[in-house]
Amino acid sequence: MEDWHLSKNVPITLFVLLAFHAINVMGAFTEVEVGVNQNAKDIFAVEKTVAQLDDRQRDLQVRVARIDENVMQIKAWMEEKR
Repeated sequence: MEDWHLSKNVPITLFVLLAFHAINVMGAFTEVEVGVNQNAKDIFAVEKTVAQLDDRQRDLQVRVARIDENVMQIKAWMEEKR
């Protein structure tokens, strides 16, 4: 069985092109990784903002309920005064 060997007819530009292509592929993967990391940071920020908005909404719901109760008490008081 013969050992495999590269023919001298293969141009050096083929190796340069393959190396260039490999570098481009690694760069593309790096860009994807950077994008994924940035998206993770953005998602965390959005989740934090949504949690804050949920807290504010609950607080507003409590306040509206208190206002509604006060209005009902004032209405009842006004009806008594008639």
